[in-house]
Amino acid sequence: MNQWEDLQRELQGSKGFAAWVRQQVIPRGTQLAEEARQHVFRQRWNNTLPSQDEILRDVDSLFCEFLDTEYALYLRYEEQCALKAVELALSDHAAQQYPNTSYLIKSAISALETPTTSPLEKLKAVAEHLRPFYRLFEQSLAQGRMSRAGGSAQLHLDYLLRHLGYAGEFETQQVLNGKVDFLFPSRQAWELDRQRCIVVSVKRSLRERYKQVFEELGITGGLTVYLVITQTLDEAKKDLTKEKIDNIRKQNVYLVVRDVVKNNMFPKENRALSFSQFMTEELPLRRRLWQPLLGEQR
Repeated sequence: MNQWEDLQRELQGSKGFAAWVRQQVIPRGTQLAEEARQHVFRQRWNNTLPSQDEILRDVDSLFCEFLDTEYALYLRYEEQCALKAVELALSDHAAQQYPNTSYLIKSAISALETPTTSPLEKLKAVAEHLRPFYRLFEQSLAQGRMSRAGGSAQLHLDYLLRHLGYAGEFETQQVLNGKVDFLFPSRQAWELDRQRCIVVSVKRSLRERYKQVFEELGITGGLTVYLVITQTLDEAKKDLTKEKIDNIRKQNVYLVVRDVVKNNMFPKENRALSFSQFMTEELPLRRRLWQPLLGEQR
């Protein structure tokens, strides 16, 4: 049991072996987001940048393609992590920083080199050594995948906002009483007139954000919050329960979902907006309220 716990502590966590392998193999969030967008642009516009009108006309499908393409790319990099992990475990750095992990992999190699055992016995011995390693390694990858999903959505929304002319009219990761993803138009404007400002929070699922919604309402003093949930239709059917929607309806929160989720699950729900509605109707409407503040703060 102690050996398992030692291995778990060494493999997992922000400074664990799995995190170190990810750093060696998987690009940073901004790089991966850019790679995903370039892939979409190649498919749609033969590697040219879309115009503002083209983005606005197809903003929901673009946003979804950015997210889904990045997720697919991330999974491919994860596969490379699994292949690269054994090699990196044999490095001098791993031997010094992650001795239990390094020893486990070296023991698996030693089992292969044992001359007196049959191939089947060698395979069993290798599996015995590698099973706890890959079990903990895969758990760590899954945890990193979930934590990264929300961040990638923020990067893509940031990109779309800037290319639709909102540069200079929002700030990210502002700390009010707590941290918010997007504040429109700025912290300075917020201090001038909070009633005209809005907060946008972005996450993969409502499950992640559900308990924090009311905390954010406290942050904003009961003002309007747009909660952008990026999950697919199948995920939304499992996550967006009637109870959650009823609770959100009682608050000053608008749920923003993919167009397909809005059309299939909430066609008549005013508190649930499609991403297209949010970008093409709601933001321009709110912009009329906050724009005068930009002149005042200068």
